[in-house]
Amino acid sequence: MSYRFAYLAVIAYSAFARHLPAQAPSPDPAGIWRGTSLCQVRPSACKDESVVFRISGTTTPDSLQLDGRKIVNAAEVEMGILACRFDRPTARLTCPSPNALWQFTVRGASLVGALRLADGTKVRDVR
Repeated sequence: MSYRFAYLAVIAYSAFARHLPAQAPSPDPAGIWRGTSLCQVRPSACKDESVVFRISGTTTPDSLQLDGRKIVNAAEVEMGILACRFDRPTARLTCPSPNALWQFTVRGASLVGALRLADGTKVRDVR
């Protein structure tokens, strides 16, 4: 009798579990991201760019590095590497640079963000 009960319990749970919403995967910014970095302050020396960001982990939890490159004449040109912090609950990646702050948010299969000066001025919009 107990085997029958266990079998029925497994069947009932399986039927119930099929109707539960699937858990969204945890956001992960690691990988190669390609998109645009558009100037927000005009006129200025800033130029709109196609960019490639290679984001990888480090030996420290919640720390990542961002290797930023722009596309010039169909070739990647290195812009530099930034040390970043990733806040998993908000899916926010924060990368300080001299006199400015890069902030990105993982939204599904997209990485969206901005570069802001110390005074809060949005200099670049990144998608």
